[in-house]
Amino acid sequence: MTRIDNLGDLNAFRAIWKAIDELSQKNDLQHAAIGRGGITVYGGGVIRIENGGLSVTGYAEITGQLRGDGTLIWTGPWAFTGEGEITGDLDLTGNLEVLDDGRIVAGNVRIEDGKIHIGRMTLDPSDHGGSVKFPNGAEVFTDGDTIQLVKGNSVVQVSDQYARLQNGGNVVQLDGDGVRVSPAAVGIAAAGESVATLGINSAGRLRRIPAAGA
Repeated sequence: MTRIDNLGDLNAFRAIWKAIDELSQKNDLQHAAIGRGGITVYGGGVIRIENGGLSVTGYAEITGQLRGDGTLIWTGPWAFTGEGEITGDLDLTGNLEVLDDGRIVAGNVRIEDGKIHIGRMTLDPSDHGGSVKFPNGAEVFTDGDTIQLVKGNSVVQVSDQYARLQNGGNVVQLDGDGVRVSPAAVGIAAAGESVATLGINSAGRLRRIPAAGA
């Protein structure tokens, strides 16, 4: 520190002015460091970063709100343990996994225990070879060979070999040999009703009967 014992000492005054000039041009905060005492911003003040960035190699702790209207880009892993809400559109280009036997709910769609529930309709890949169950009791399912539609006492069954329509014990089947019907599935001709061109053989096959003289 400069001390003036002689007010006529110009060199002392020059030294003071030089020190003041150097102090006014210094920018010690450009390479400043903050220790354990930390830094506190109060009274509505803000920390503004212009043409630069914020680098955190430790951790950032926020007990208030983190607000922004720009783009959030995150490349590392992350974890949210509290409740959250997304009100905008969300595009997911990777896989989504819910751990600890959790549920995924979106509107009236619920994914739980390997099943997809849409309202009162259920898609269950573990039932038979996969099934869709409807609120009215109807069901579509597949096994190793067929796909079937079931409602109460009626069944529609399709495979690569045949298509079958069944109600109770009455069956109508279409396959490579033609049409097969169970006897009860065909009504008895009424008196005077002509059935001369249609009949069923002993195997239950529906056959055309040539007209007389054909």
